[in-house]
Amino acid sequence: MARLAAKPWEQQLRQLVKSTHGRGWSLGPHRGGRTQITRRWSDGTRSSATLPTPWSPSSGPALLALVERVALAMAEQQIGLAPAIALVDAAGAGQSAAAMRDGAVDWPEAAERWRAQQISSGTVKPFTWSRHHKRHVAETLEVLLRKHRQPRDGEAVLEALLEAHPTAPGCNGRRERLGTAARFLRFAVEHCAAPRRYLPPAKLTDLVGRRLDRPEAGAPLLDHQLLRLYRATPDPKWRLAVGLAGTFGLRPVEIGLCSPDGQGGLRVLGVKRNAAGKSADRPVQPLDPAGAAGLGAELLALLAERGADALPVPTVGTPMSTRLGAYLEDRVPAWGEIRREAAETGQGHLIPYSLRHSYAWRGSQLHGLSPRVLAKLMGHTVAVHLKHYGAWASDLEVAQAVAAAAARLQQAHALAG
Repeated sequence: MARLAAKPWEQQLRQLVKSTHGRGWSLGPHRGGRTQITRRWSDGTRSSATLPTPWSPSSGPALLALVERVALAMAEQQIGLAPAIALVDAAGAGQSAAAMRDGAVDWPEAAERWRAQQISSGTVKPFTWSRHHKRHVAETLEVLLRKHRQPRDGEAVLEALLEAHPTAPGCNGRRERLGTAARFLRFAVEHCAAPRRYLPPAKLTDLVGRRLDRPEAGAPLLDHQLLRLYRATPDPKWRLAVGLAGTFGLRPVEIGLCSPDGQGGLRVLGVKRNAAGKSADRPVQPLDPAGAAGLGAELLALLAERGADALPVPTVGTPMSTRLGAYLEDRVPAWGEIRREAAETGQGHLIPYSLRHSYAWRGSQLHGLSPRVLAKLMGHTVAVHLKHYGAWASDLEVAQAVAAAAARLQQAHALAG
């Protein structure tokens, strides 16, 4: 069958494409009334793909804009024809090639797509997004959408973010803010047709910086201190929270995520997340403080009787560790007294996590449990347990150990003599 001659509008459109992008580009009709785009390379090879735009005279302006966006995406992203078409189509047909060239990305739309992808893939929980990532993404959008001094690449975005929200080098807030912004920028480049210059640096070490004033690690509460604090806590809900954290070794965030297992222990929901996924639920047995036998059973009975109503009401946006610390400082004078005494005697610095730490100290010193067993009960690895709990020793404990060693040596010399 003889090939039909090209219509005037087809000739004009093809000429415009070639004059704009070179002889390697061409357009033509495809089955179903759609448009086929072809890219011929200097070595004679070629790639073809189907565009969603109909092959008709009224589609001329849209096809010209689409070809320009595809060509720009291939050059910017260093990708092939088909991936470029998928990318610019996902980015939205309303975005012109000139806008792409100028870096005028629809950043709010990219942010929404990233939010949806993070939550739908299970990478981030909706609660975690609302509490952490949402704020950091909003801060990044403020920088990207500036009318003046708009950053032109990924590193400049992160530097402007630090300038707008200054924090101490090496602190967790700085690391979290930069990490969230960097992941968002990378997603925008890889999935939303943002120019490659917006890719963040491969390493954020220099921008995050190093923290020189490392906070003092929290020491464990001793048993008599735990009981004193527990009995001095006036609010029954917070008293139960203090008792559970100290007697079952809970992280503050786990206080509202546990329930009796019906076998004399607690079932704690997994909350820790890392690259490997969410931690598993774990059973925990109580370790009663010296002088308070049966305290764990009493706490379990209270929790079984009233359930979640027996504990402080959860809130969005404020971590439980922060709320617990604020409550103890504001409402429990004994907490300040215990902290001062611990600092004066060389025991160390006490923090809300000292309740959890007391479980590790009691399990090792009083119950003789191995690091392997304690790590299983507390929901972390043996390496983590040894790193955080293997070096504890108060000034008094060191003095007593040295004195005992000297006495043994003296006794051995006496027997030898």
